[in-house]
Amino acid sequence: MWVRLCWAGLLLLLLVACGGAGGTSVARQTVDGVTIALERPASIAVLQDYDVVVGLSDAAGAPIEGALVFLEQDMPAMPMSSNQPLGEPIGNGRYRIKAVFTMDGRWVVKVHATIAGKDYVAAFDQDVALPQ
Repeated sequence: MWVRLCWAGLLLLLLVACGGAGGTSVARQTVDGVTIALERPASIAVLQDYDVVVGLSDAAGAPIEGALVFLEQDMPAMPMSSNQPLGEPIGNGRYRIKAVFTMDGRWVVKVHATIAGKDYVAAFDQDVALPQ
């Protein structure tokens, strides 16, 4: 019995260790006292739908509600019209955005947050790969 339990524990540990590069990454920038956090998958592939979450907080760390949030997705090496999906408020200063990248390569994702009539913009680099 004890041996089976040890083998089961070892197998579980190996499965967790081999889990791959899944998960999410969070990048933050502070613009004029507003912290903009972009939570996105650790790896992104072309022509896949993704949910990204933008978090907004003030200088005291309090969540900012009621903002208009959207992404500006640009590929500097391939000038084209920008995809600009809108954020949906999900509470606690967080906004969910559906995103898709149409080509592989280096992208710049600009998060726009309009708060009380003022636009705050943070730019984040994003590498997009071909699907595996």
